[in-house]
Amino acid sequence: MCQRGQVIAAMHTRCSDHYGLGNTLAPGSFTPVRPSPAIAAAICAAEILSLIGYSIVPALLPQFIEAWSLTNTQAGWLAGIVSAGYMLAAIPLVGLTDRRPARQIYLASSALSALSCFGMALCDGLLPALVFRALAGIAMAGMYMPGLRALTHGVEGATRARIAAWYTSSFTIGASLSFLFGRVGTLLSWRSAFVIAGMLGAGGVLIAWAALPRGDSGGDEQPQTRLDFRPVLANRDVVALTVGYAATIWGCVGLRQWIVVFLTFCAGNQAAELAWIILIVGGVISFLGVPAGLIGNELSIRYGLRTIATLVFVLSAVAGGLLGFTAMLPTIAVLGVSVLAGFIVQGNFSNLTSGVLAVAAPRYRGATIGLYSCIGFGASFLGTLLFGVTLDQFGGTSQLIAWILSFGTCGLACLIGAAATIFLPRKI
Repeated sequence: MCQRGQVIAAMHTRCSDHYGLGNTLAPGSFTPVRPSPAIAAAICAAEILSLIGYSIVPALLPQFIEAWSLTNTQAGWLAGIVSAGYMLAAIPLVGLTDRRPARQIYLASSALSALSCFGMALCDGLLPALVFRALAGIAMAGMYMPGLRALTHGVEGATRARIAAWYTSSFTIGASLSFLFGRVGTLLSWRSAFVIAGMLGAGGVLIAWAALPRGDSGGDEQPQTRLDFRPVLANRDVVALTVGYAATIWGCVGLRQWIVVFLTFCAGNQAAELAWIILIVGGVISFLGVPAGLIGNELSIRYGLRTIATLVFVLSAVAGGLLGFTAMLPTIAVLGVSVLAGFIVQGNFSNLTSGVLAVAAPRYRGATIGLYSCIGFGASFLGTLLFGVTLDQFGGTSQLIAWILSFGTCGLACLIGAAATIFLPRKI
């Protein structure tokens, strides 16, 4: 417990130094501009604007299924391909910030995010949409960590931790607002939603261009280690926590990617009247990742990661895995249970991340984070796809048994997570 607390307090500095977030300057480089609260707030706002298009597809998935006559498997590809793009691009783009200013990478990726929204507005079928959604995932990978690097360069201690906390929270806020932005698609059209999202994203580019600190964001030396995953995989605790993280994200796909389709099915003839409420519930579930993760992390610090993570996984297997059965209940009850389940299944996000930093060898902490992130987003893609495949195999979205079994895949993932974390040492 004491060891984990010390690592949590230092993890921003150590992790950031591996990626070049430290304040070592090359000879002749610019002195970094220490971001003021106003600059930090501006970058958080830019990130939120750039993420407005992030959750439009899951928010409007019923419209895409109807407009393009998609199978649920194809819908799973459409909803999950963003995670695949992020997974493939995260490590190379973060590594590129060791050689290029993070500001440049962030701005280019932010512009790509806006262009991907405009491109989606022009799509008339699944294949081009997959391309532009994959580009959106790549853009997100180029904004998230590189943006944090550019914003925190030259900042140390508690100030860096606070900036990082606000920045990462703004990511969840942006994704949640994006879900609510799906209302534009119900009032106008999904094409209009993406056009407006692209315009807002372009505004985010301008804000970031004006606010991001200029100058070099890294040192004059290459990273201490390359991304060598063999020592990472030799650490059994890291492997267990990575499996747990993948299980956490997999367990969430039903409530994050498919919840609008599910609630539309549950609403039946009232679906049109409740469309706005359904989108609000989807946004609330996404936003609950912030308090759920913080509470789960604090409980893990107090009572131990193994105990809390395993308990959350078991509760998630029940709450999320059995959610399909609630379709037999009144719609208002389904909405309430969905919000409760959404809170529970997201309780292991922060504690597993701080745990993996605590058990990772310092020399390989960067490689550990890279593998951890990639496997997590890979699980998001595969889980979303398997959910759709299961729906197709058992009768489609109009069949109760299909929803029961599809949510069951999420519950099974949570049980795998419990099996992985129950053998963790008590000291984490």
